[in-house]
Amino acid sequence: EVTATLNGTVNATKTVTVTLYKQDTTVEATTTVDTSGNFTITAPAGTYTVVASAPGFLKAQGSPVLTAGATKTMQTISLLAGDIDGNDVIDQFDALTIGMNYNLIEPTAADLNNDGTINVLDLELLAANYRASGASAWQ
Repeated sequence: EVTATLNGTVNATKTVTVTLYKQDTTVEATTTVDTSGNFTITAPAGTYTVVASAPGFLKAQGSPVLTAGATKTMQTISLLAGDIDGNDVIDQFDALTIGMNYNLIEPTAADLNNDGTINVLDLELLAANYRASGASAWQ
């Protein structure tokens, strides 16, 4: 079986998981990015959906076509911080979670800048993306 390679860079202050789904929505492959946000996945040639996700962030999603023997590089993308409850929208409920857990370490999804404390710095990240929703388009 001739394989293809998918690679790219996803930026977030948390560890990003990149999942490659087959057209029937089953998982073909999954990996986490390295400390620089880079990832590489090898898979059979075909059309896929790729999703990048991290706790507290909106996802990014694309539909790469992988060609046998070739490498497809996704555009570099930064995930939007603030979706603490994972409902695909950055809203007052996410802000409330920061407020209710101020100066605490849990839930870790609310520590958007990953510095070990939920505080105004996390709220600033959320505020910059307030009302953003859905997965970011990833080419």
